[in-house]
Amino acid sequence: MLDDAFTYGGGAVSLIAVGVWLWLARRAVPSFESFVKGFDDELHLGATPEERARSARWYQVRQAAVALTAVAALCLSIGLVIPD
Repeated sequence: MLDDAFTYGGGAVSLIAVGVWLWLARRAVPSFESFVKGFDDELHLGATPEERARSARWYQVRQAAVALTAVAALCLSIGLVIPD
């Protein structure tokens, strides 16, 4: 019972993590204008506070995707190690 909870729970979390990663990958492709602007100001020294806040939010989303992936891997490994 416990191994099933970890295995299927880890599977569900991994599907959510894959969805977040796919969403991040889809959003990662910039428009041509923002691509050129990124090369002009790589360190974001001329960024407005709103742009800095948006960048911080994207960092948090990336960190959440990494955390979801780690939790999924941990749950799946625990669920698969516990004998039936």
